[in-house]
Amino acid sequence: MKIAQVAPLWINGLSRGTSDAERALFYLTDELVRRGHEVTLFATAESRTSAKLEALCSTPFCRAPENWSQAGAAILAVKQVFGPRADEFDLIHSHFGIDGFPMAQRCPTPTLTTLQERLDLPEYVPVFEQFRDLPLVSTSDAQRAPLAWASWQRTIYPGVPSELYRFNPRPGKYLAFIGSLSMEEGLGAAIEIARRAHLPLRVASRKDSIDELPLSTIPSELLVAGNGVEWLGELTEPAKISFLGGASALVCTQGWPDASGLCVAEALACGTPVVAFHGGQAREMIYDHVTGFACDSLDEMFHVLPLVKDLDRKACRNVFEKRFSVERMADQYVHLYERLIAAASHRRFSASIAQAVQTDRRPMAVTN
Repeated sequence: MKIAQVAPLWINGLSRGTSDAERALFYLTDELVRRGHEVTLFATAESRTSAKLEALCSTPFCRAPENWSQAGAAILAVKQVFGPRADEFDLIHSHFGIDGFPMAQRCPTPTLTTLQERLDLPEYVPVFEQFRDLPLVSTSDAQRAPLAWASWQRTIYPGVPSELYRFNPRPGKYLAFIGSLSMEEGLGAAIEIARRAHLPLRVASRKDSIDELPLSTIPSELLVAGNGVEWLGELTEPAKISFLGGASALVCTQGWPDASGLCVAEALACGTPVVAFHGGQAREMIYDHVTGFACDSLDEMFHVLPLVKDLDRKACRNVFEKRFSVERMADQYVHLYERLIAAASHRRFSASIAQAVQTDRRPMAVTN
């Protein structure tokens, strides 16, 4: 298949600080190339990929000057992909969000959009009503629930390459947390759980330096050494393997519907169980009492933590290989691509037959 993958333009693909959504996209792209598909990745100019790279902009939005128009760059990028070049591909897979909807709706090439953002905001309802026939993929069932009537094709959870994360059968005695340094976005709950359980908490984020954050936003617990909370900053992948593999559990205390689950896949790949709040991908990626626990409250999370040590870490790795590897993610997308391409081909064939029949029914001109 000739596949166009359209990346968001916030940051360079697979560069430091890349979001979970973008990493999942780049893992998927490289796996499709490995399988022999002809893949073109539309992304920022400095992105690293095994696919053919087409630059949509030279500067990722995160490094653009303040007086630079992100909206203008996004409009030109969408037009480049869904415009005259669309017929070069069998399918266009957009990760550009709702900004790509208007052009995707008019595109003669089959399209698919994977949405990453939360969709439980009332402003989205009229937007999705206007584009309710566009084929969509959700990254969790909770994410799609507020717009259940949209044209969802399926839920596909993020995956990571099987060989990238090593299984560790011998965990350490600390809890791991990956995410924002905002206390309101899960870190505060993770710190509270660790304190109540008398366990150290190690925190990884996607910021290169604590100096980049406004001082008022940095939790004091991250600035005071020896209080059981250790901030590790942004981790390279080798360091993250050690970080996740050595943890007794990964705690996911972000509970909103779009909370990313890629770190869940990474933890399970290392054999590390996951303890999460209900809501978002993390909850749906857990088998209760097998790969971790899904909880409704801090009290419940505190009470299940002692049970984590009895879980079989090899079972966690096995579940990862069956459900959350990039190979599994690619299988699901390829099946969906084939179905959408076949449906589009059938529609074109039916339209051509209908047109031919209509032509045959036209009255013949009478000649003397």
